[in-house]
Parts: sequence; structure tokens; C-alpha cells
Amino acid sequence: MFEVKLTTQAERAYRRLDKAMRGRVDSVFLKLQGGEFTSNNITALKGKLKGYLRYRLGDWRIVFSIDYKKREVWVAALTTRGGAYT
Repeated sequence: MFEVKLTTQAERAYRRLDKAMRGRVDSVFLKLQGGEFTSNNITALKGKLKGYLRYRLGDWRIVFSIDYKKREVWVAALTTRGGAYT
């Protein structure tokens, strides 16, 4: 099991989501807690975001990194597609 932790920025974005979207994001967090890091929706990022992965959830992106030693998943950003890579 991995522990999913959110940065301050991701926490603020999560709190602003509507109830339906929050439920969809929670289901992704459960998958990440279970260690499901291979999916068609997960891609390793390049460039200045190298070392991060993104989970595609419709028009939303969850940008995260994995610390295997501490068994933690750090969610760095939770944003729409247009704002995810800037």
C-alpha cells in the first residue's frame, strides 16, 4: 500500500472540485494507493516535469511522483489539461 499525499496547491484544487469530480479523483487515488502505476491513462512526463507522471482523467490531469522507499505518492497538481504542463 502507498500513502497518497497532496501538495498545498493540489489540496486547494481538490477542495474546489464539485462532488462528482471529487468522487472520480478519489477513485484514482484508491488505484494509486493500491500501487496501480501502469495504465493507458498514466504517462511519464518529459522536459521540466521529468520524474513526474500524469494520470489523465477526462479533461483533468493529476500530476504525481512516486517515492518507492517511503511508499508515498505525492500529488503535485490537480488541474485541467491546459494548465497541467505550464
